[in-house]
Amino acid sequence: MHNRNFLICAATCLLFVNMKGQNLSKDDASKKSIQFVLPNGAILKNLDSLENAWGKDQILFKHNEEDDQNGVMHLVKKTSEFKDNEIKSKKALAEMLNNPAPEFELKDLEGKTWSLKKLRGKIVILNFWFTSCAPCIKEIPELNKLVDEYKNKNVVFLGLTYNTPQHVENFLKKRAFNYIQLPNAGEINNKYSIFYFPTSFVIDKNGIIKGVLEKSDNIYHDIKTIIDKES
Repeated sequence: MHNRNFLICAATCLLFVNMKGQNLSKDDASKKSIQFVLPNGAILKNLDSLENAWGKDQILFKHNEEDDQNGVMHLVKKTSEFKDNEIKSKKALAEMLNNPAPEFELKDLEGKTWSLKKLRGKIVILNFWFTSCAPCIKEIPELNKLVDEYKNKNVVFLGLTYNTPQHVENFLKKRAFNYIQLPNAGEINNKYSIFYFPTSFVIDKNGIIKGVLEKSDNIYHDIKTIIDKES
């Protein structure tokens, strides 16, 4: 029991440092049936009122996988520490460009192991996401279009998420996400300096990072442009 609680705490703390504040409308909240909880434990009924009280773009969401399953989202106010970490992350991501991508080895939903090192000679697209991330879900149709466009070509699309295989499989029953899914990948977030979700990386045939894209409004076009350049 102690280990289980520690893992939940670690995941929660990690997401607190790494989550971007998201301003969801009342309609979004209703559709997702999410229960928003304030720091004092009170249940929030109107997100607009909190934005007025705390300030625009100052709301952060803190949650772990158990919260996701229960439809709970904890609301916290953006701190100076968060802003400092945001600056450090952006600097780290900029420094990763044109450098070797950090290696990893992960299993997909069928148990097949995927190693970045073994994908040399192919262009690799990584998408860091999780199943209750609203911006992640919003861009999935555009990511699926990329998979269709480069089908049978030398391009591999991998989705990395801290969610468990069962949680991802349940998500996929309701919504198609055609990347090869690599669950239990939370430890890779730090290797790639992930701060905002979603974040995508384009890695060339030599294992060099050629593109980093955080929540792009033109994700299809942005990734396609880099792929075509590196092909």
